[in-house]
Amino acid sequence: MKKTGFTLIELLVALSIITAFFGCSLINVKNYVVIGNKMDVEIFGNSLVNFIVTSKKYCRDNNTGGYLYFLQNKNTVQLSCNSNVIKKVKMPEGFSDLYINRAGSKIFIDNKGFTSDACTIMFKDRNGGAHYITISVGTANVDFKG
Repeated sequence: MKKTGFTLIELLVALSIITAFFGCSLINVKNYVVIGNKMDVEIFGNSLVNFIVTSKKYCRDNNTGGYLYFLQNKNTVQLSCNSNVIKKVKMPEGFSDLYINRAGSKIFIDNKGFTSDACTIMFKDRNGGAHYITISVGTANVDFKG
């Protein structure tokens, strides 16, 4: 007479296969989160550099001065000219501590597209890693140090 059902060995083999599958899946999810964070850092860092450069160009092309405001409470950077908000860029979800080492958390851009002082902008990613953008005065260079 044949018995129906599973033996203990068959159950152990099935459970070990399922456990191995889920273990590999969790490792891949962790790697995906780390890679996603690195990509968001690069994208936001380069977007902020581009935002600063295009803000300088806007002031030069329109022969007007403006301010880049770093709004820490909103995690946003905005260009304002003559009390009008021209454009803004927002940090990705989970990023924090947007900081600039300037009084008033703002940078003045003159009508020729130049800033008067050098400064460093810092932000933190989802894992707490700090990233820096530097603005040089003499060369008008903006550099992202990921």
